[in-house]
Amino acid sequence: MAPTSRNQRQQSRASFHPSNDTATYRDLLLFEERLKTNAAQLQRRKSRYQLFLFHLLIAIAFLLSEVLLQTSFLDIPYTNLLHKVLPDMYGGTENLKPYTYFASGLLFVLVTALLLFFASGMYAEKIAYANRYVPHANKALRNFNMYLNVRRPPLRSTFSISPFPFLFHRPTQSRAPSPTPRPSNAPAPMAPIPPANNPRGELIFSSRVDRGFRESYERYRAAFERKRDGRERDERGKTWTGRIANKMPWNRPPNALPTSAALSQTASGRGRGSVVGTPLGSRRSSPMPRPGTGYSPTVRAVD
Repeated sequence: MAPTSRNQRQQSRASFHPSNDTATYRDLLLFEERLKTNAAQLQRRKSRYQLFLFHLLIAIAFLLSEVLLQTSFLDIPYTNLLHKVLPDMYGGTENLKPYTYFASGLLFVLVTALLLFFASGMYAEKIAYANRYVPHANKALRNFNMYLNVRRPPLRSTFSISPFPFLFHRPTQSRAPSPTPRPSNAPAPMAPIPPANNPRGELIFSSRVDRGFRESYERYRAAFERKRDGRERDERGKTWTGRIANKMPWNRPPNALPTSAALSQTASGRGRGSVVGTPLGSRRSSPMPRPGTGYSPTVRAVD
């Protein structure tokens, strides 16, 4: 009896069977949408501050050339500005030079702003935190046998015809190399996680989660994405620009797969719980929880 009970405990520990009902799917979808919304907001905020930092560095490099190399590029915008603001006083002057310490003072202000950008923690909060959000979320989701997959396919895979194979030809090998021997006690290599089907990312499950639950939740999520994509297409179709955008190839609605085909294309490996394609263009907020469910996942929203 002891070995049998030990095997039963190991099987119960290795597998997880959540309840297959609509309330669970809705709460899980709400939780997934919150995670994806926070990740998208952080990436947009990161892009804005990266653009600000890039412009700040360009301005500092420009003023350094004015101060150290004694160039006269600053005279052009300075002359045009005075011609537009004070045309009566400087209308007849062709070339105006700014004051002697104007470039030096402006360079000092921009360098001070750059130092404060890093010293005040703004870089760590606005840019670096966006890179750590998804890894930290996945570290917490690992205890629940879930993983937030935000990997995107490589850029070359999005184009049907790529010029790179013609420019950089890779020679084909005549025969496959012999595999290196692997010790018998060494663990098998882990399969890499494939790119997400949804550009906003998707929540995938470990193989320890019941396969029936994974497939049912994927069908529920795919149906929700199709409905939301249809509503967005209807909203865009109310304007002439939206009607033109709906006819673009990347905005065409994908064909819905039958249930049998969706089941046959569902992966069963480790961490590959979501292979059913979700429609593109899911950009709306997550659905409101049903009253009386008694569960509301709390995820901190990003301002």
